[in-house]
Amino acid sequence: MSGVEIGEIHLPLSEAFYISVQNVRRRFARVAITTASVTLGIAFFVSLMMMASFQAQAGGTGVQPYMYWLLFISLLVCGVGITNSMLIAVAERYKEIGTYKCLGALDRHILEMFLMEAMLVGGIGGVAGYVIGLIAAIVYAVANPAVGLQNALAALVRPNPAVPFAGAFPVALGLLVLGAGIAILLSLIATIYPAYYAARLNPAEALRYEI
Repeated sequence: MSGVEIGEIHLPLSEAFYISVQNVRRRFARVAITTASVTLGIAFFVSLMMMASFQAQAGGTGVQPYMYWLLFISLLVCGVGITNSMLIAVAERYKEIGTYKCLGALDRHILEMFLMEAMLVGGIGGVAGYVIGLIAAIVYAVANPAVGLQNALAALVRPNPAVPFAGAFPVALGLLVLGAGIAILLSLIATIYPAYYAARLNPAEALRYEI
């Protein structure tokens, strides 16, 4: 015997991922707005860290303490926006969630689907934000004679201990990993409450709900 109880329901992660992708495709406009919020937050983070690295390479001061407050506030606003968007998404999908539960889905399955969707949004937004932040930082370097493109390119391929959690890696690689990681983590944290709320819905009440 495998130890699995008769009637136990399983939702493979691959199936949860497929359902999440389909939900993203069906609600592309709303997901695009949420992703844009993540993208802008990460773009601001990446560009600020890169500009500070460029300045340090050119003999400047590098990362200043006030920058961390700016980043904290921008990411906090981004997280609130994600939570609000996901709560609206839950309200729009009451009947869908009720149908899933009537077909046998458990609370944890609903939770998995919403968190998987958050990871998709965070991953896409993180990579897009990194690209936009990189472009913005390079434009800043070109437009600033005190920095210059040469110093900017040199800073990108060298580690910068001032960059939090990524100082051991070249700035370009470290900020890519850090930016994508922050975006995914931020999206997951911001989605925990909406996902838990969706998972705890009563299927009968969800099916009766009218938007």
